[in-house]
Amino acid sequence: MSTARVPRTIILSDLHLGRPGGAGRARAFEALVGDCDRVIVNGDVAELHHARYQRDAERELDIFRDLCTSRGIRLDLVAGNHDPFVSDVRAIELADGAVYITHGDAFHPAIAPWSPYASTMREAFDRAFGARDASAREDTARFLAAREAAIAEWRTMGAGAHISTLPNMLLRPHRMAAVLAYWAAYPRLAADWATRFSPRAGTVVVGHSHRAFSRTVGARRVVNTGAYGFPGTPHAVVVEDGAVRLHRIVPRGPLYALASQPRDSWPIAEATDARMREGSGRPSTPPMNRAAPTIAPRSSDVS
Repeated sequence: MSTARVPRTIILSDLHLGRPGGAGRARAFEALVGDCDRVIVNGDVAELHHARYQRDAERELDIFRDLCTSRGIRLDLVAGNHDPFVSDVRAIELADGAVYITHGDAFHPAIAPWSPYASTMREAFDRAFGARDASAREDTARFLAAREAAIAEWRTMGAGAHISTLPNMLLRPHRMAAVLAYWAAYPRLAADWATRFSPRAGTVVVGHSHRAFSRTVGARRVVNTGAYGFPGTPHAVVVEDGAVRLHRIVPRGPLYALASQPRDSWPIAEATDARMREGSGRPSTPPMNRAAPTIAPRSSDVS
């Protein structure tokens, strides 16, 4: 068990503020975040890379920031593939590394294998990762390659804005098959990533795939907070008092709230604790700093 105290922390992801089918108005989160000491949005907080939605996304993100800062709530934004310049943070560890949080777009070189721009993203990822500094840590290099892949997607997309919907999935069965294959592989991808880059983490919190789940994979609990909009159901992870809880997020009037009962809950524990209960008792290595180096957006990269 981890003995590190964690203030009441809520982890959300994939709000996609500013675009149709996303979370809608930032003020709808007022009650949800108001009861927390810390809010972590684990990627894709707003649709900042689509020229069509960027203005609305920036406005709603400013409102969301104010909801937290005006109440003295710490807000951490983890960058994802739809908001790669929202911060330089690509992963966060809590409880001395027992809880690891990252969006999940860097797990696969195509970023979103079901996307019509998947091949473009894979080429950009492979090119950036292949050109990495030999002295750079591998996780940092992969995070930076994922950022370059996201940039390549919106350069190719131009002023257009691709959003997955059920009708366009049904018209392209190969894309639906790619989604299902990715969903099946995703818990293992997350667990394998943590094994390499955050070996103490007994809990791994991800987003990106838009499918909420809680799975035990080897010595780790992998949990996905889903998404606002097709095909996801929004969830939140709450970390406090030595425990992790996964709650569905439900509407209560114009506001979002946590479902009264968690969908799942478990104690905060390092991966080694779980292994010892299983009888292997392999030691862990110290956790590592997760912030990627600062990369300022180029004028040609943002609209």
